[in-house]
Amino acid sequence: MDIFPFPPLIQSLLIIALFIIGGKVLTVVSQRWLMRWARRTATTLDDIIISKIRPPFSYVIWLFGAKVALNPLRLESSVLDKIVNTIILVVLLYVLMVLVDILWKGVVERIAHRTQSTLDDALLPLASKITKSAIIIIIFMWILRVWNIDIAPVLASLGIAGLALGLAIKDSLANIFGGISLILDRTIKVGDKVKLESGERGYIVDMGLRSTKLRTFDNELITIPNGQLANSRVQNYGQPDPTARIVIDFGVGYDSDVDRVRKIVYDTLGTMQDVLSEEGKQTEVLFVSMEDYYLKFSARIWVDDHTKVWKKKLEATDRIFKALTKEGITIPFPTNTVYLEQDKS
Repeated sequence: MDIFPFPPLIQSLLIIALFIIGGKVLTVVSQRWLMRWARRTATTLDDIIISKIRPPFSYVIWLFGAKVALNPLRLESSVLDKIVNTIILVVLLYVLMVLVDILWKGVVERIAHRTQSTLDDALLPLASKITKSAIIIIIFMWILRVWNIDIAPVLASLGIAGLALGLAIKDSLANIFGGISLILDRTIKVGDKVKLESGERGYIVDMGLRSTKLRTFDNELITIPNGQLANSRVQNYGQPDPTARIVIDFGVGYDSDVDRVRKIVYDTLGTMQDVLSEEGKQTEVLFVSMEDYYLKFSARIWVDDHTKVWKKKLEATDRIFKALTKEGITIPFPTNTVYLEQDKS
């Protein structure tokens, strides 16, 4: 029995029109009700979900209307099944795209905004596009199978094209995956003071999609590919915590009182600001060894921040020298004694 007393084509068009109008009305009404409910909640995740599902919700209703509109046309069962399955796959595609957007906007991007690195901000849009492209390719292949189209040649072509593309951009891919590994390992971040395996030292000022930038103490900017950085040894002065130890080696003459030297230096370093005295990080003055012409001592202090190391080392060296000189402690230097034998002839 026909739904309307009209020719099949007119019936199909009327059904589609009714579903379009009904979909619009239902979408507007549900959207307003959901938005009123979302305003009462503290989180913004529900607002993101509601804004993302509105267009796909209308499309789902229209596609379902298209499926119903096919019935009056009395198409062959095989053709009808293929059309229905295609519509279902298209609906599935919309649903998956919405889920990806909700996941990225509602969860992943929020986590990325809390980090100082700009690398994840560059990787997230790329990862989102790759995910969506993969979903579209899978659904497209599925639709081809529904219509009994051989996808083997298509897959072979994609494989060859993928291989050629991979060889062409292998260095860029290595840098991108190197950047991902740096994020996952949490080896470095923007603002860290580091020393590279090649010897350069400085501060990380930027971490991008392909490279990381290091500003040296001489205000020189060094750009390191992420692939190379991920495979090299990096000394991070800020890990595991920002504290750092300073070692000042000095020597005194053999006529010096060892205990007195230790006390003078220890008392001198104890008056410095920003020097730690907590358990395991106390100031030490050690008598290390007896060298050729001097007694070697090593003074060790801890500071609360590694950025103060150079300044505090200069201050400690200056204080030690002045204190020893004031107390009359000899600070020797290399000397050579030459003996001349007088000719008696």
